[in-house]
Amino acid sequence: MKQFLKSFLFAIRGVKFSIVDQRNLKVQTFIAFITIAAGFYFRITLIEWCIVLITIGLVIGLEIINTAIENLVDLVTTEWKPLAGRIKDMAAGAVLTASVIALVVGVIVFRKYCVATTILTREITDSAHAFVLP
Repeated sequence: MKQFLKSFLFAIRGVKFSIVDQRNLKVQTFIAFITIAAGFYFRITLIEWCIVLITIGLVIGLEIINTAIENLVDLVTTEWKPLAGRIKDMAAGAVLTASVIALVVGVIVFRKYCVATTILTREITDSAHAFVLP
């Protein structure tokens, strides 16, 4: 059991290293917090929460894997090699793909809430103008 708990501490340390060292992960974490705040604000459904959280986990998890791959490649070779560059590019491409899909998921989930809020705001504004005397 003690070894099992130690493995969690090592994993948390790995996440911490990644967040401290990687600018992209900081940006993605910030976007994740904004997305979670929007979820609370719009009161998204349970299914939407599951989709949003899985998507966030996928992007952040892939970014951490990308960081590990980049560090491993740098550890293996300090000189520039085309294959090393290709490996890093492919790992970054995985993160980009997941990020684009996350953006699409975000649009699909939050669009109806944003449109409904815009329509409601417009109706309230129009109603307020109707009561203004010329």
